[in-house]
Amino acid sequence: MICTSSYSGWKSNEYVAYSISGDSGRSANYNGRCYLKLAPKMSFWRIWHNNIGKVHEEENNKYYVREYWNQVLSKLDPEEVYRELDNSVLLCYEPNTDFCHRHIVAAWFELLLGVKVPELVANDCRIVETAKPINIKEYLEETMKLNIDMCGFESLRALYLFQKSEKMETIADELEEKNVKCSAYYRQMASSLRWDADMAEYEYKKIRRDRQINKKRNVFD
Repeated sequence: MICTSSYSGWKSNEYVAYSISGDSGRSANYNGRCYLKLAPKMSFWRIWHNNIGKVHEEENNKYYVREYWNQVLSKLDPEEVYRELDNSVLLCYEPNTDFCHRHIVAAWFELLLGVKVPELVANDCRIVETAKPINIKEYLEETMKLNIDMCGFESLRALYLFQKSEKMETIADELEEKNVKCSAYYRQMASSLRWDADMAEYEYKKIRRDRQINKKRNVFD
């Protein structure tokens, strides 16, 4: 499991801590491990920071999400990053409910891998899950869908699984050309991934339908 928190909000040894800030947490007197692959680029961070109070907050935050996706997350493999960081807490500066790139990372894992990445506050042995911004996942999903071919899918998770199945099929084709018997394993993997993609798409559409029904009910109540 991966979770997120702020430097000031995490006082525990329950998980391995990683700074994902550009300055490795020096301003917070953090001296632990760092994972700079997830650090934001100073170029777009500076523009975002300078626009606080000058540009509408939603527009400014959407700009940050868009640039963080384009310049950082789109260059990384979410499964590889998750494996490298499993059983850890990712730290940066902002308070729990404030806009922050660690929440974008959490949304990225949740959208593509189907895992939960909670925001936690810890003081010694007492660890509590706390609220985090609810709109960041929406911003990231919107950004990703505008920048990639969805191949007819609505769910980013379903698309991710489908693309993995395509890679397995390609490996199987290459092995068959070389008369390697283990190609059947990759065919089976591809078939399983396609099934998972179909299920992810079904669940995504069901959740969206349920939300729309609830909204209509709230209007008439």
